[in-house]
Amino acid sequence: MTKPFQRVLLVSKYRDPSVLPGLRLLRDFIQSQGREVFIETQCSGEINDTLGLKLMAFSEARAETDLVIAIGGDGTLLGTARNTASSGIAILGINQGRLGFLADLSIDQIEGALPPILQGHYQQDQRRVLHAELWRDNQQIHSGLAINEVFIHKGGGESMIELSVHMDGRFVYTQRADGVIIATPTGSTAYALSAGGPILSPSLAALLLVPICPHTLTARPLVVADTVAIRARLTASRQPAALSLDSHSSVPLAVGDEIHIRRAPCSARFIHPEEKNFFQILREKLHWAESPGED
Repeated sequence: MTKPFQRVLLVSKYRDPSVLPGLRLLRDFIQSQGREVFIETQCSGEINDTLGLKLMAFSEARAETDLVIAIGGDGTLLGTARNTASSGIAILGINQGRLGFLADLSIDQIEGALPPILQGHYQQDQRRVLHAELWRDNQQIHSGLAINEVFIHKGGGESMIELSVHMDGRFVYTQRADGVIIATPTGSTAYALSAGGPILSPSLAALLLVPICPHTLTARPLVVADTVAIRARLTASRQPAALSLDSHSSVPLAVGDEIHIRRAPCSARFIHPEEKNFFQILREKLHWAESPGED
C-alpha cells in the first residue's frame, strides 16, 4: 500500500461537453470521499461553468499526494501522460472512448473501484516515453514526446516515401513505404498493432519498428532494445511528408530532414486497480477466448 491521494485533478477532452455528465459524477463521488477536486486549467473552458471547480495546472500537481484522472479516450490519456511524464504524477484513465487500452475503468465502475485507489491500494507501471527531434540543415526545428509512437509518413500524398534508418550509428535499411512507425510497448496495441506489428508486454525494454505498406514484401516489423538511438533520414518524397507524435501533432517534412528518436529520461506513471493485469485487459479489449471456469 502506498500513500492515499489527497487531491484529484480531473482532465477531459478539450472543451468537449459530452464529458460533462461523467465529470459531474466524478466530482460528486470524489468529494463524498473527503478529497479535494480540481479541473485542469486548459481543458476547463465553458465546462467548468457548471462544475464550479477550482483550476489547477499540471505544473501545480504534486507527485506524492495528487492523482490525475483523465476521462475520455486514449487520446485524452496520452495527452495527459505527455504533460505529466516529467513530474511522475499518477494517472488513472476513465474510458469514454471506443476501445481504450490505457483506460481501465468505465464511469459506472467508479463507486466500486475508486475508493481503494484513493486509499493507496493500486498497482502502477512506468511506461516508456520517446523523445523525437526534427533536424533540418543542422538545426533542430521541432521536438516532442510520444507515449505510443513516432510516425514518419507520406502525409496527404499518394506516393511512397523513402527513409534511411540507422541505429546507434549503424545502417539498418533504406525503406520505401507509406511510412514507418517507431512504437513503445504501450504503442504496440495502438497504430502499430493495426499495421501488423506484434503486441509487446509493457515490462519489455524494447522498441518496435513497423513499416506501413512497404515496397519490399520481406520488410517485417523489427523489435530492438529501447537503449538504441534511432536516426531516420527522409531521402526521397514526391510530396511533403510528415512527422506525427501519438497522432497528436503533424509537422511537414522535406527531403534531407532527419528525425532523431531515443528513449526519454522520464516515464509516464499509470495506475490500475489491484486486480487488473495486462493479459486480462487484452482479453477484454480484443475479445480473446477464455476457457470456462478459468480465473
